[in-house]
This record gives sequence, structure tokens and C-alpha cells, in this order.
Amino acid sequence: MSVAPDFRRDNRLHQAEQFRDTPRFNRHDVWAALGSVWGKIALWQQKRASRRVLRDLTDTELLDIGISRADAGKEVGKSFFWD
Repeated sequence: MSVAPDFRRDNRLHQAEQFRDTPRFNRHDVWAALGSVWGKIALWQQKRASRRVLRDLTDTELLDIGISRADAGKEVGKSFFWD
């Protein structure tokens, strides 16, 4: 009978410890990421809608809010996801 350690068994134990120490899938992180993406989409939609309203304002209405037609044109020309 041999007294030498069984390396295969020790290796399996070591692998189990490694698995236990690895980070697990966290669904809260996924929901947080999805919430962040949803928030960005909502912000883009809001910018898009406000630029459409700005595009449709008359010169008098633009003067009332202190924006020139040129400034409004620059803002309307922006893509909906850029600032």
C-alpha cells in the first residue's frame, strides 16, 4: 500500500475551489446595463422630438426664446444621438 498522495483527487479539489472563487453571473448587473441603454434611447428620442419642434417654430417664436434661425438650423441639423 502506497502512502503517496493521490494527485488526481487533489487536482479535482483545486479545480472545485477555483470554480467557487470565480465571479458568477449577476442578473442585477444585466438589469442595470439594460436600464442604462433604455435611458440613453429615451434621451435620444427626447432630443429628436425637441429638434423637430424647433424646426417647426416660426421666426417670431424663435425670437421669443432668443434663438436665431441660423442657430436653430445648426441644432436641427445635428443627429439625434449627438449633443
